[in-house]
Amino acid sequence: MAIEIQLLTVEQYLALETESEIRHEYIDGEIFPMTGGTLNHDEITVNLTLTLGAQLMDSNCRLHTSHMRVGVSPTRYVYPDLSAVCGHAETDDGTTTLLNPIFVAEVTSPSSIERDRVRKLELYGAVPSIQGYLILDQERVFAQWHTRTESGWHLQQFSDLADEIALEPLNCVLSLAQVYRNVNPDA
Repeated sequence: MAIEIQLLTVEQYLALETESEIRHEYIDGEIFPMTGGTLNHDEITVNLTLTLGAQLMDSNCRLHTSHMRVGVSPTRYVYPDLSAVCGHAETDDGTTTLLNPIFVAEVTSPSSIERDRVRKLELYGAVPSIQGYLILDQERVFAQWHTRTESGWHLQQFSDLADEIALEPLNCVLSLAQVYRNVNPDA
């Protein structure tokens, strides 16, 4: 038995988002509900925000949480766990859809890990302003840092608490010890 998927127009999706209690990502007519996070997911996201926020305090770069939608194309909208804009933030509707992040980050969950590592890498690659994409694993100390090059994405991987990641687009250095502080890998 075939299951029919009802596709939404962009206008229907945006209307849904203004009324819905939960956020949805939108890819070419399909919507994907954003489920709640775990304790580890939240700890990592907060630690990342605090660590980068302290370094960006006196810069022209601003962080945005997972409540800020990113438009990756006219028919694709996602909610990264953290994004950053340097300079003027461009939006398509004035307040809720960011068009020019320079940096995006995702904290994986067991249900999102493949999507974050493969599909979202492709989606973020379609946004010329994005120069770096950070993926943090919530179940172990592990980070993937993708930076844009002329020939595509360059990947670096880190798995030691002593590791530091040079986030060149933001002129920041990210310590994995700070990101994974108070995170229980067995939770």
